[in-house]
Amino acid sequence: MSALGSSLERPHVWQPGPFSSQTGSGEKVSDQKTFLLLHGVGGDEFDLLGLGKSLDPNANLLSVRGLVREGGNRHFMRFADGSFDQAGVVAAADGLAGFLQVASEHYGFDPAKVWAVGFSNGANMSGALLALHPESVAGIVAFATNRALNTADLSSDLSGKRVFIANGARDIYSPADVVDSMIAEFTAWGADVNFQLHNGGHLIISDHVELFRDLLARI
Repeated sequence: MSALGSSLERPHVWQPGPFSSQTGSGEKVSDQKTFLLLHGVGGDEFDLLGLGKSLDPNANLLSVRGLVREGGNRHFMRFADGSFDQAGVVAAADGLAGFLQVASEHYGFDPAKVWAVGFSNGANMSGALLALHPESVAGIVAFATNRALNTADLSSDLSGKRVFIANGARDIYSPADVVDSMIAEFTAWGADVNFQLHNGGHLIISDHVELFRDLLARI
C-alpha cells in the first residue's frame, strides 16, 4: 500500500453525487463539490459519509482511511505528552495531496472544488493539508480541531480559501489559545475563517452542521 498517495491503493470510498449518474439532468461529477472526508482516531472511511451528505447532498464524497495504526486508524500520531508527530503530519499531508491528484484523474471530479472535511485527528489533518498544500483544496470544514502542524518556519498563501471551524468550549483536545493562534495565522495568510463554538466537548453538533451546510450552499 502506498503511503505517499501516488496511487488509489489506500482504502477509500468514492460516492459520486446524485447528478453524476445517468439521470438525464446534464450534471457531471466535475460540476459538484467533492468532500475529502477525514475520520477521527479509531474511525475508518465509512464514518463521515453521513456528515458529508448532511453538509451537501449533491456533493461527491471521497472518504479515506488514515494509514497509521496505533489505537485504531489515524492520519498521524499524537504522542503521550500531547505533541504531534511532525514528520508524520507532513508525510500524511503529502500523501493526501498526491492521492487527490490521482483520484481526480480517475474519478473525474474537479480538483478546484475539493473541500477537506474532518473530525478530530481528521480535522487536524485538514488544517495541515491546507497549510502545506493549499492548491489541493478550496477550503476545509473542521470539527473538534486543533493545530497539529508546527508552522514556525512556514508561510502559506491562502488567498481565496475558506475555513469553517466548529469546536467545543469544553474540548480538552482543542485548547482555546492554540486554536485561536491557528485561526489568526490562517487569517494572516489570507483565508476567510468562520469560527463557531458550542458549549460541549469533543463532538459535532447538528446546529453547526446545518449552519455550514447553508454557508457551503452559497459558494
